[in-house]
Amino acid sequence: MQKRITDDIHALMAVIPPAIGEALTAANRIDELLEVILDLGRVPTARYIDGELVLSQAEVTHAELNYVVTPDRRF
Repeated sequence: MQKRITDDIHALMAVIPPAIGEALTAANRIDELLEVILDLGRVPTARYIDGELVLSQAEVTHAELNYVVTPDRRF
């Protein structure tokens, strides 16, 4: 029996920085996504059932983290 991961991907996509969301969409593996890792000073990474994918070669910045935690997305 295969397990299906169910979460509200639309809610996730609404709060992550657009460039990271675009990279997730381009990977075309939303059904296998376990988590998105945004650690300050490290590259953003998507963790999937069978491994990880670097979403950008640029390190995560304070501005990107602020984007995630700022409800109105203005800073």
